[in-house]
Amino acid sequence: MSKHEKNVDQHVGELLSGLLDGELTQQQRQLVKLHCEICIECRENLENLRELRQRISDSRLSELGEDLWRENMNDKKVTTPRSIGWLMLIGGLLAIAGIFLIAFIFSGEIHIGMKVIIIAIYGGLATLLYSVLRQRLIEQKTDKYKDVEI
Repeated sequence: MSKHEKNVDQHVGELLSGLLDGELTQQQRQLVKLHCEICIECRENLENLRELRQRISDSRLSELGEDLWRENMNDKKVTTPRSIGWLMLIGGLLAIAGIFLIAFIFSGEIHIGMKVIIIAIYGGLATLLYSVLRQRLIEQKTDKYKDVEI
């Protein structure tokens, strides 16, 4: 049995996508190419993978171009309701937190020491959240890479 006939018995299917992706070593590429020259099944699989890759790269996920999509997402008609929604959500959460805080403070069932500890923990968490949000807002205004596309 010659070396080429032996290659036909051992299909290289698992290496075909690696060939298309350029992930194989030179030796592996040569093995796959030689094998595909004599093996009809692997050659057809390789061609099917190439066609599939081409169809996927030619497909578009949206009818809008990327520039038009960005323009639409940054339009005032989109950003204004989003901002109002965030303000309403945050305002509602703060109102609920305030009601629970007042009920917690004036509750006679919990010892004053435990109240101080719990208020300190939640106060620390709120302060950390505020500092992170403030930092993100400052960075958003001054980020020189925010419009960079990869």
